[in-house]
Amino acid sequence: MKLDKTEMKILIELQKDGRLSRRMLADRIDVSTPTVSSKIEKLENMGIIEGFRVEIDHRKLGFQKYFFKIESEGKTEEEIREVFAGSERLRQIEKLEGSGFLLTLFINDFSQLDKATEYLEKEDGIKIKEVWRTQDEESKIPNIPLDENVPLDITCYYCNKPIKGEPEKWKKDGKEHYFCCSSCADLYEEKYEKIKEKWSGE
Repeated sequence: MKLDKTEMKILIELQKDGRLSRRMLADRIDVSTPTVSSKIEKLENMGIIEGFRVEIDHRKLGFQKYFFKIESEGKTEEEIREVFAGSERLRQIEKLEGSGFLLTLFINDFSQLDKATEYLEKEDGIKIKEVWRTQDEESKIPNIPLDENVPLDITCYYCNKPIKGEPEKWKKDGKEHYFCCSSCADLYEEKYEKIKEKWSGE
């Protein structure tokens, strides 16, 4: 399940200016105002955008935090940063003991992971020692550029895997939850009811 071109354009414009009216958005992306309204309502129901000032939950668009541990003989932090010139996927460089560095990147598909690996492997004096990803709770990642020509998979609300084909939908408390399969939907509902029962008993 992917966002369509109109939904992508709306997110891109709202990242630039979250105060745009729906009519202004419609003019910018060349669709009708009712279309913009219905698309925004859908994105809000899915939890992808939140609040008056648009905040995008990047985890729901498949972005994950990756760490690259590298050895770099004779290269400075600035020289390593230049390897990723023009890309905003690189978020942080941390100096480790000796000639090591820890790079933090936010990536949403394997082609970007391959590209980041390729960038580093082509550089003389840089050796990748280890790559891993984290499943932490950080979701609001500022300034990750979206591209309407790069489709983004909506991820399952329960297992966080990309949804292929038609999703299982579940609406609760005014929000639509999307799942990759009925099993994930059932497991989430079971978890939800347990949490609800716990809070109601306190």
